[in-house]
Amino acid sequence: MSRVEERLNRALARRERRWRPAATPLRRQLVLLELIGAVVGCVGGYLLFIDPVRRFEVTLASRIIDLLGVDRVSGALGDGFIVFGPNLEPVVAEMTGSCSILSSVLALAALAVVALRQRPQALPGFLAAAVFVLAANQVRLLGSLLAGRYFAVDALVFFHDWIGAVLNFAYTLIGLLIMIGLTMYDAQRAEQDRTGRHTADRPAAWARPGLGHRVPVEDTREPGVQIAAVVHRRILPKAVSRRLARRREQRRIDYRVGHETPARRAEIIRELAGKGLGVHTATLLAVASYETDPLVLDTLAGVVAARQWEPVAGGDVIALRLWARAWLMRAPGQRSIAETGRLVAVTGAGGPAGVAVVKALQAAGDHVLALDANPDAAGLRLAGRSAVLPCAGHPGFAEALLAVLEEHRPAALVCTVAEEYAALAPLTPAMDELGVKTWLPDPAAAERCIDKIAFARTMHAAGVPHPATAWTPATLGLVPGPWVVKPARGRGSRDVVLVDDPADLGRAFAAVPGAVVQTRVTGREFTADTLVGPDGTLLACVPRWRDETRGGVSVRGTTFTSVAVTEIVAATLRAVGHTGPANVQGFVADSGDVTVVEVNPRFSGGLPLTLAAGADVVGAYLTAILDPSAPLPTLGFRPGVRMARHFAEVYYTADGTPVADPLDPVTCSVPGFGAARPIAHSPSGPASLQTPSPVRAEQAPAIDQGMFVAVG
Repeated sequence: MSRVEERLNRALARRERRWRPAATPLRRQLVLLELIGAVVGCVGGYLLFIDPVRRFEVTLASRIIDLLGVDRVSGALGDGFIVFGPNLEPVVAEMTGSCSILSSVLALAALAVVALRQRPQALPGFLAAAVFVLAANQVRLLGSLLAGRYFAVDALVFFHDWIGAVLNFAYTLIGLLIMIGLTMYDAQRAEQDRTGRHTADRPAAWARPGLGHRVPVEDTREPGVQIAAVVHRRILPKAVSRRLARRREQRRIDYRVGHETPARRAEIIRELAGKGLGVHTATLLAVASYETDPLVLDTLAGVVAARQWEPVAGGDVIALRLWARAWLMRAPGQRSIAETGRLVAVTGAGGPAGVAVVKALQAAGDHVLALDANPDAAGLRLAGRSAVLPCAGHPGFAEALLAVLEEHRPAALVCTVAEEYAALAPLTPAMDELGVKTWLPDPAAAERCIDKIAFARTMHAAGVPHPATAWTPATLGLVPGPWVVKPARGRGSRDVVLVDDPADLGRAFAAVPGAVVQTRVTGREFTADTLVGPDGTLLACVPRWRDETRGGVSVRGTTFTSVAVTEIVAATLRAVGHTGPANVQGFVADSGDVTVVEVNPRFSGGLPLTLAAGADVVGAYLTAILDPSAPLPTLGFRPGVRMARHFAEVYYTADGTPVADPLDPVTCSVPGFGAARPIAHSPSGPASLQTPSPVRAEQAPAIDQGMFVAVG
């Protein structure tokens, strides 16, 4: 039975091949039919429209003659002209069919229909060419009529028959080129041949890989004087020439890629590479040459490396693979980190906390958009993307921030400046519309932490140990010494004055703007980096000794465990009602008593030590931002981890262009985080935080006196 089926199938296949026409003869038949249709259309159109077109051209030329003020030329005959020469000898110049534009326009129309009908610009291109042919033929007619009017009848005949014939051929050819040029050009699609070279408006020298690896490209330009080259080399200053060249190349990123956002460009790169490296090679090489966004370049290098199984399609593919290898090897120690593809915005990127958050996010595989009000902030150079914003108190802060977020569309925003919370809170709905998620603490809770007077009141009402505090001249004498005088809304140990002599206390209080006076606490100073969940649960508490500080920032420290410190820190955060990251500063006396000095409702400048000890508070915070419903684990840490800070440098020119570090030639867009992160649970365990009730006057009678006495 199977043999019978095989024979029947072979017979049917032979019969099908016999009756099915071959592809080449079928294509020839279609081309022949198109040619016959074009000829019929041209002949039929000529017979139908020649007389109306002749009258139209005669009427148009007569009106132009009248507008020019030339007499003794008339188009009263309708299909011809009456011209009186210099000696008033009359002549009738008939408008024949060969003098009309109809034959040229019909030829252009036939070409547009047959060869260019699939192009969306065919109709505009044809109309532009037809208008040009009409205008050029009018010039020819006017030239002939003026020659007969002012010279002689023979001049009219000579100009029309000889010079006019050359003009007719020239403007028909130019009209054809206009139609083809306008029809074939497409700003949204760069045509490529099978080798990946662009066949549209794209110089061949543009297809070359960048980042130091260049392949020789043949110069296809004809020898001669290049005006643009002379202007750039001989006339313009070198700085201006380089700036214009840089702007030109940035605008010439591939047609289908350059006008998109970085995230969309990365997605397009994946799609183009998925079709094969030999299909869109010129586009991929153009991106490798002139793209500047690390997210797009990382994507390109990754997709090229993932297609090593493809056969080599030419020298361009080899160059592309060599570039991808060089890009991936620029930081071999960090390639083990799987990139998330997310973009996270970080405000206050110039401060120690901002720099630490930028590095932590990049170490986790995220891309960072660094934001700061200082154009020379170091964090702007550490991140892959950056932007300078006005200060939070500036009237244009909101507009500038939303414009930057709309341009880059990060997935989340992390604020490292507590003073920006009040300005960011009203922008939360607008950021949600842009797809930018964030987690800001309660503005009232943040205010209780920022304002040292409100913080002292809150600690007194909650019974949390806090140094005696006064903020009015009348109550300074009630605070026992020695003293510390500092601004009520200061940060970073700015304007902090230590006073030992009571006689100097009043002068110090008057010299510091908006000052508060506190008893100087003795003991060993500590900072506890914390993370409080949205429900008030203390997810992380990492105490560390402040072994050495400079400018209010810890430069040497050691993590430690203490049940007493953890309990006081939890009570402090519970009293102020804060959620999110915070660092609590205080002292541990020789007797073991713990006193809290202040709370900064943000990440601390010593955050790297907390991360090195194993408590990934940045990752947990980002997880809560992106998915508020996700359960957050309690973070442990390793005690006894020490930190010693050192100076680090970034180099850049006046216009912000990065300069290579002479001491570290390896450049990395996602720097790694050096220390391991072993997890050890804190013995204190999680502590639930409850929002305190408002403080009433009868609960704290010392409020009216402008002073609080330490508790405990």
